[in-house]
Amino acid sequence: MKTDKQLFQIFAAMPEWLFELTGLPSPGACEMRSFTVKELQRDPDGVFVPHDAQQPLTVAEFQFQKDENIYTRIVMEMAAVQEAHGQRPVQGVIVFGKPGLDPRTAPWTQVVQSVVLQDVLNDLRQRQPQHPLANVLEPLLEHDDDTLESVAAHHYRALKQCDLDDRRREVLLDVFLNWLEQRFQKKSKKEIETMLSPYELPDIRDTQTGRDLIAIGQREGEARGLEDAIVFIVKDRFRNVPKELEERLPKMPRRSKQQLLRFVTRADSVADLENWLKKNPLKQSVRR
Repeated sequence: MKTDKQLFQIFAAMPEWLFELTGLPSPGACEMRSFTVKELQRDPDGVFVPHDAQQPLTVAEFQFQKDENIYTRIVMEMAAVQEAHGQRPVQGVIVFGKPGLDPRTAPWTQVVQSVVLQDVLNDLRQRQPQHPLANVLEPLLEHDDDTLESVAAHHYRALKQCDLDDRRREVLLDVFLNWLEQRFQKKSKKEIETMLSPYELPDIRDTQTGRDLIAIGQREGEARGLEDAIVFIVKDRFRNVPKELEERLPKMPRRSKQQLLRFVTRADSVADLENWLKKNPLKQSVRR
């Protein structure tokens, strides 16, 4: 698969993600730039230039194939970048696509940091489970085509709903679709659309049943109606009702039920619902 252009698009749009992914100290606001090393007749995958001139430049390489010369090459790139920027401090990082690609070339392993993409992404998922990187990189990291086909729609919708501005969200969606098309070259664009179509079905809020239940649930004083609407929507979307919801729902005040009703109509999964319940400790209703 072709990766260089797509990775540049991602990190040019969100340069701070390189530091979140690799664990390098964040330099604050920065931008990713292209840079040509004439002596090598090639470009590093990206040079990250912090706005704060006291922070080091970062030369990054993303390596998805075996290359015994990757360390010597990035060190030469670092030297050229440093010279072009008035001897400003510089650091280097190589992100290897999978284990076994790192040649560990001495002494440059003491100068350049290296990480394995799958490992650092798993760590990022633990720290930030909803991070968009975990979704957009899925076509790169899931090696089984059948598994990727089954989960593609979930990751696609997560990207469509991620908390980014429209421009950045479009970058991620374009990259995701490009990688998906590369993985499934024998599928037509229509077949790719069908693969993603489960999340293009009408939202329950747009169905008559959904509108009727929501209307009933939101009538003032009809606490039972709210509960019925929440349970119906959760069962309709996720096929089961979390035990915690069953236990807490009757004890919630009406206002909390209204907030929960609005949330379940747009939640993506049971996990989203469980996270909402954890983040929204609710006081029990006061019975009179």
